[in-house]
Amino acid sequence: MINSSERKEEDPTFLLSEWIRQTLNEAANHLPPTIVQSLTAQVRDTLALCSDDYLIPALRVAWSLADQLCKAAEQQEVAAGQSLLPVPRTNWADGIVVHLHPSDGSRGRRSNFIGKTTTEDQAQNAHEEDLDTIRAELLPSLFESDNDDRDGDGDGDGVAKHDNGSGTTQHIYSLGLVFYEIFSGGERPPEIIEQQQNNVANKESRDAEAKDVSVQKELGDLDSSLLVDHAAAPIDVEGKLSIFDTIKDEEFNTLPKKRHTSENSDFQKNKCAVSVEPLKGKRVPVQLCDLIANMIDCINGTLSGDDAYQSMTHVRDDLQLMLERPAIYLYDQDMGRLSMTGLQLGDTVFGRNEELSSLKECYRRSISGKTEFAFISGHAGIGKSFLTYAFGKHVIMSGGIFLAGKFDQLQQGKPFSALAAAFNGYCGMLMQSSELQERRAVVASKLKSSLGREAYYLTKIIPSLNDILGSEQKSDETSFYDDNCVDAQRRLQYLLCQFVEVLSSSYTAPVTLFLDDLQWADSASIAAVTQLLCSAGSSSKQKQFFFVGCHREGIIDSTHPVRELVCNAEQLGVSFTSLKLDSMGEETLNAMVSESLCVLPRLTRTLANIMYRKTKGNPLFVSQLMLSLNKKNLLFPSLNRRRWEWDIEKIMSQKLPDDVAVFFTQSIADLPSNVRISLFHISCFGASVEIAFVKTLEIALEMRGLCDNLDIAVDEGLLEKKGDQLRFSHDRIQEAAYNTLPANERCHFHHVCGMALASYSTSESDDNILLAAVNQINLGGPAAIQDTSQSFTIATVNLRAGQKSMVMSDFGAAYSYFNHGISFLQEGHWQEHYDLSLELFDLAAKCALTNGDIVSLKLLSEKVIAHGRSLEDKLNVSYLVTCALAFSSRLPESIQKSIGVLTKLGIDLQESRSTEACIQETMTLLSNRTDDDILNTRQMTDPTMIVAMKFLTKLESSMSQTTPRSVPFVTQQIIELSLSKGMSPMSPIGFVYLGGFMSKRGDIISGYRYVKLALSLLDKVGRECAGEVIWMATQVKIFVEPIQAALEHHNDGYEASMVAGDVFNALLNAFLKNSCKYVAGVKLQTMREEYNKSERLAKENNYSILLVVIKQVQRDVLRFIGSDEEVTIPEEEKLIASNNSVLKSYCFRNAHISFMFRSYDDAKEYVLKFYECRENAWANLM
Repeated sequence: MINSSERKEEDPTFLLSEWIRQTLNEAANHLPPTIVQSLTAQVRDTLALCSDDYLIPALRVAWSLADQLCKAAEQQEVAAGQSLLPVPRTNWADGIVVHLHPSDGSRGRRSNFIGKTTTEDQAQNAHEEDLDTIRAELLPSLFESDNDDRDGDGDGDGVAKHDNGSGTTQHIYSLGLVFYEIFSGGERPPEIIEQQQNNVANKESRDAEAKDVSVQKELGDLDSSLLVDHAAAPIDVEGKLSIFDTIKDEEFNTLPKKRHTSENSDFQKNKCAVSVEPLKGKRVPVQLCDLIANMIDCINGTLSGDDAYQSMTHVRDDLQLMLERPAIYLYDQDMGRLSMTGLQLGDTVFGRNEELSSLKECYRRSISGKTEFAFISGHAGIGKSFLTYAFGKHVIMSGGIFLAGKFDQLQQGKPFSALAAAFNGYCGMLMQSSELQERRAVVASKLKSSLGREAYYLTKIIPSLNDILGSEQKSDETSFYDDNCVDAQRRLQYLLCQFVEVLSSSYTAPVTLFLDDLQWADSASIAAVTQLLCSAGSSSKQKQFFFVGCHREGIIDSTHPVRELVCNAEQLGVSFTSLKLDSMGEETLNAMVSESLCVLPRLTRTLANIMYRKTKGNPLFVSQLMLSLNKKNLLFPSLNRRRWEWDIEKIMSQKLPDDVAVFFTQSIADLPSNVRISLFHISCFGASVEIAFVKTLEIALEMRGLCDNLDIAVDEGLLEKKGDQLRFSHDRIQEAAYNTLPANERCHFHHVCGMALASYSTSESDDNILLAAVNQINLGGPAAIQDTSQSFTIATVNLRAGQKSMVMSDFGAAYSYFNHGISFLQEGHWQEHYDLSLELFDLAAKCALTNGDIVSLKLLSEKVIAHGRSLEDKLNVSYLVTCALAFSSRLPESIQKSIGVLTKLGIDLQESRSTEACIQETMTLLSNRTDDDILNTRQMTDPTMIVAMKFLTKLESSMSQTTPRSVPFVTQQIIELSLSKGMSPMSPIGFVYLGGFMSKRGDIISGYRYVKLALSLLDKVGRECAGEVIWMATQVKIFVEPIQAALEHHNDGYEASMVAGDVFNALLNAFLKNSCKYVAGVKLQTMREEYNKSERLAKENNYSILLVVIKQVQRDVLRFIGSDEEVTIPEEEKLIASNNSVLKSYCFRNAHISFMFRSYDDAKEYVLKFYECRENAWANLM
């Protein structure tokens, strides 16, 4: 009983019956007027009774009463022997009042009777506040009894007995009658009324009978006195009773007495079975009717059986669930529909609140400026994807962009499959939504401005981007492809970073990328993700990017690309959160079963216990088992009871495997053979396929009925149709379908299927079908070939697939295709199929270099050099070898190799001349040509000379670091070939180097002319070397133009380098831009941040020389700021001893800092050292 002193004086209080009447009337007033006008009063009251405006406040009143009894029972357990519970009665409703004190937010908006109403999403957080707006109380009269017999058992002990938990079944029964009255709109159960009437009638009948007996007795006594034998002695009644006169009053009170009729004895007489059918007739929700029935039947259990309540705590908990989750536990389910559709499982995540919170917190930190990402691991079917998609809803609800893709074991050959799916899906959504038309236009405008024609390379992996960019982009595709990119993979990474920045800025929202099944990820995709993370962390624009990936436990080893991502992240200071998911506990599993069936957890516990023992808590196993039990009619919707029911005994007798994979295998085995075969066919293409492709497969394989068979699998729940795709409900189902055939038979099918699709792709000219066909052929392998004449065809389609992958900038996939093509070639292929063999080996070598696979490059180049029929046929691999040597810091070998090839081509550097003579000859060569003459020189078309120009530019770059005095000889040859053979994409390099030489000799005007000429040539011959040309030209231009103008030039150089995939020259532009800002007097704290970003980019790409130079400047900045932070440079000593350019930079920095701090002797010493190494350093003005 709640102390009345706790109530606020101003809070209105009503008897329960009055509150019911008032609340019901107000709920009726809120019904739509157009509907109410045509209804009778009875129908109107029925609609009001089952409306939220009445049900929710009534549930709060009910919960308040149950909670009061639970607390009283808990207090009674502490207060031993003292009764704190009300006396069980059938008319508690007469002794209940309702207190109203609505919150300030609800005053003036809704009546006090109804209080606050909430949506289900708000219900759980607002539960305690809402309950406080309406509170019911048991009045003291319910705690009083004429004989203090509280438990109604007639023993007069005055203590209510507890047969289970925190309330007696008699109290539950009594409260159930109150609930009946509340939810019936104030009506008492007719059975109770009838029982009470019968009891009254019986009492009156007994009283009449007793009176008749008394009269008859008197008459009998009279007759006896008349007929008695006079010999018999009369009985002295008065004398017999006189013995009681000696008993004292105190002793008399202790004697047994006849029990008085009281409310408690009335409870025993009036309690009876009560039907809730009248409540169902009033359309009160079935779950609520069942709750009341289970309360009223708790004493006998004749109707509800095990469902009957035995604890008041359970009553309170169930009412709370109805309040918090009304859509699940209160409102009626459409059992008629469910009987047709079967069990439908939702996408709720169970038992992962802690992990979801960690993910949200990681996301918050990441988008707040601290770059961070997350990994989720666990065994198959544990719920990794479910958790991430639940997180995705949070991202979208908070205004973010959520992109999702999935890697596939059988689609690893498809370039950037997961990344492409993520970005392409989002672009497709942009195109389909009319509401996003304005934003779509903004995205298109910014992409065109940011990427220009280079957006072409993005459209190769994101086809839907073509639709956003418009017809102009499509018209450029056939004429725009640059095969001479420095690093196409780096270029694509940069373009993806720009795309993410455009998306984020267009929506002013963070972008989240989710990639599933990372265990099947390719290195190119992971490298792209790494670049996205690093770009987000180093960008001055504070890109808001977050990455989350899922992978299976125990598959990713130390050589996996994901491990490289983690290592790079740790080196670059990027944090990550790792979450490991385990199986569900029994309570969590019960919550899953309960919510899925919309049945209270108390009632599903037995079923959940059985399922836990069979599934060990694996969420995928649980969901599939529930669906299986539904199909077997062991778990079924009852139209009679209007809820789900199950056959416990039969479920327990089911023989189930311990592993979910075996369970799926058995499920597939039960299907018709044609459906099994169809499932196997599409499982060969991965976990998902486009529906249009299935139709193509049906045609190519001449397999009628494929689509119809798959529809059966959809009905069985093994497949899902989502948009234009057909997906396996889970990877484990796809794996089970794929393993239905032995390995050797699978290889044969892969080969046959691939050849059929390859033939079909030729007639249709469809790249996607081509890639799918080649993947199938390669999965079959050379052993599947039965006709050796097919080898040439297979090698050719692999060549085509590799070339397509190169266009899509996935050199990992391209190398795989070229390598497979080589493996299918038969012995003697260099003689029989020379051109095909040469092209396969050439392109494979190029991909190997791009992928950093120097060993494979060496093996491939040796084959070409051994079997090449001419020097020209060997030029490409020879150039790749020189590049590999340079990248490996073996510059002398690279230089010697280049000179050897150039000599064979008849190009002599003539280094026996003096440098001055070489420069003078070059100037003489140019003296008779104006700038317009040079700019209008024809394009170079000779393939051999184009490769020779590549050798020369690579030689110039290498010599500038080792033998800078030899560089002018290379420059002369570049300019001479450009003027005589035509301009190539490499020609601007020669002119910008010439401008540097002239400026270094003191002729700034001539130097300025030639660097401007080099910049103008970029627009004529292409911008492949734009990054290098721009930074070198800018070092000359700052002697003529304001130093502030250099900042914009270096920005252009950085972007041009990144677009070409030339990270080295991009970093040089960034470093030199910072140097200009430093000299121009930009705030030191800003410079500290800028140099930190440059350091991060150098670390990421392992450019040790530039890293040392950057850290030297960082050290100066920190000293000027006054920071005690130490800048350690492990590689510095070694590089200073071996590289004059690094030594020159070291001496200059130390001379500068010594002079600024007035250490003039040290400054002089470093200046002298600087001049000693200057002549042997890079031939430019850096």
